[in-house]
Amino acid sequence: MDSKIDRCAKSRKTATLKDKRPNIIRLIILVFIPLSLFLCPSCKQNEWADWKLQNKLWLENNKHQEGVRTTSTGLQFKIIEDPGKENNEPVPNTTSTIVCDYSLKLINGAYIEKDVKGATRNLGGMIPGFAEGCHKIHNHGDIELYIPAYLGYDYSYYESGKYGKAKGYGTEGTSIYIPPYSTLIYTIHICSVSGN
Repeated sequence: MDSKIDRCAKSRKTATLKDKRPNIIRLIILVFIPLSLFLCPSCKQNEWADWKLQNKLWLENNKHQEGVRTTSTGLQFKIIEDPGKENNEPVPNTTSTIVCDYSLKLINGAYIEKDVKGATRNLGGMIPGFAEGCHKIHNHGDIELYIPAYLGYDYSYYESGKYGKAKGYGTEGTSIYIPPYSTLIYTIHICSVSGN
């Protein structure tokens, strides 16, 4: 009988150890991983490493496309049409207010804003890449801008020297969310310029 009791006790110990393994795994998944992300903010930034690289490579390739020019700041642009040049129409400056039609998308083709009509924008309050690009054409002109993240919504982080702290714009999961390190692609038609 002792041998049956010993065997039964051994099987209970084995079963008890096996039952505890899933609890340890659950503890690691539910506690330690989230805690490590909280205590290590740079780990969260690493999740965007692929997206950051994709954007960098996209810009590198895009600058070789026909008609694309690059400024000293790294802004890339392509003038689609500039009829105002011949008629001596005004060119927006840093204090100008423009009325424009535009679309904004990311390099993966996802639209953030599409076919916005009659938007009034004060260039002094816009992201640096948008304002700089609008200075390249006259009233009634059309331009496509390819704005690197450091001239877009991550601008303040680059300007302050916090290169690893890019956060994009908006709230993740919403229709107006722009991930960190995103290149912005604007297609703009300037309808009017004032305040020059």
